[in-house]
Amino acid sequence: MKKLTPLLLVLLLTASCQKEPDTSKLSGNFLVYTDYDTSENFKTFNTYYLPDSILLITSSKTPSYWNNEQSDQLLTTIAEKMAAYGYTQVAEKEFADVGLQVSYVESTYYFTNYSSPYWWWDYPGYWYPGYWGGYWNSWYYPYTVSYNYTTGSLLVEMVKLDSEARKIPIIWNAYMSGLLYSSNRINLQLAIAAMNQAFEQSSYLNTQN
Repeated sequence: MKKLTPLLLVLLLTASCQKEPDTSKLSGNFLVYTDYDTSENFKTFNTYYLPDSILLITSSKTPSYWNNEQSDQLLTTIAEKMAAYGYTQVAEKEFADVGLQVSYVESTYYFTNYSSPYWWWDYPGYWYPGYWGGYWNSWYYPYTVSYNYTTGSLLVEMVKLDSEARKIPIIWNAYMSGLLYSSNRINLQLAIAAMNQAFEQSSYLNTQN
């Protein structure tokens, strides 16, 4: 089930065919979109792995990562939410039930849809085949995804690592986007609020209910 939640003063869409509001219509906090595999039972998971940096998606072919105090605050927010939902963070991928990839679209604009390969699959630094070990060779969404990624977007994707299939399913994703301000402090506050909202509207992730 998809959820599309505008935080605070976001104007409602009048055109039902539009997947994401024009950012010129947004004010206040980020727009938060989440989706998940409805056939998945998240209560069977206990452990997760989270990288220590955020992948930066830019126009460059050279992989780069966001790794400073600000990115640490975002990753800490995710870790706190995962702990509140009953997950235990592990230091080694091999011992994790699920993995989380966090990406930030810094200076690119792409359109994706369910029927075509996702543009970031070949991006340097993204989950290349073998990232989670030698057994898996690719990943996929088991549900429909179709929307725009714009500059300033945050992406969080959860993959199921205890699958016996050769392909790893991405069983939950969150997309956060909105107006960017000249103040990095304000942008960080908005991003943290959006991350909190992504988990709030994804209560099905809670293993303790």
